[in-house]
Amino acid sequence: MHSPVDHDESAPVRRRRAVPPAEPPAAALPAVQPRARATRDAMLRVGRALLQERDFDELSIADLAAANGLSVGSFYGRFRDKASFLALLQQQVTEEWLERGRAFLARTQRREPDARRIVSQVCATFVDVMRRDAGFVRASLKHASTHPGSWTPIRQTGGVFIAEVAAVLGPRLVHLAPEQRESRVGFAMQMMFGTGVNAVLNDPGPIHLADTRLERELARALAGYLEIGP
Repeated sequence: MHSPVDHDESAPVRRRRAVPPAEPPAAALPAVQPRARATRDAMLRVGRALLQERDFDELSIADLAAANGLSVGSFYGRFRDKASFLALLQQQVTEEWLERGRAFLARTQRREPDARRIVSQVCATFVDVMRRDAGFVRASLKHASTHPGSWTPIRQTGGVFIAEVAAVLGPRLVHLAPEQRESRVGFAMQMMFGTGVNAVLNDPGPIHLADTRLERELARALAGYLEIGP
């Protein structure tokens, strides 16, 4: 009979660094002075918030500048164009996501031995991110439809997070053969990501992105696929 958990609780989470894209997106212009960096970061924060209200195509450079009390020239002093603005926003947001995910997994590894609860917490964390940044995700998806390389930072971040979830969750799936665990966790995460992206882009229902049942039903689906008992 298997023990409930056949792993070392003290073992660190494996981390896989994202590989830089083969064709990196246009970068923002260097912001050397602290004041210039602060202004650039403020414009990114405001842009991120504005994307919750309107599509990226509808968000003009004049809107971005005005929302920060700046001129259009100030925008061009920090970004080459809207594409470079989105590229830097993707970099910052995905780094924030990964930092949050790693902190969550570190806490989980220390405190939570139950596989089903881990799956539930992963789904809840993911759905919360999708809700908070639905506008940013939607903008990135639509931009990637005409600029394929622009989705790379988000794709890479997802790959890193999948590997790190597998490192924590895999050893707890004692009912599965060891060689199956990583691929099963990977596909479960793929199902979660696909559901989240579809909810952001189309929100077809019957359970919508804002519905509090979404994280619960996602966790139920993933736990069923991973054959985790009640």
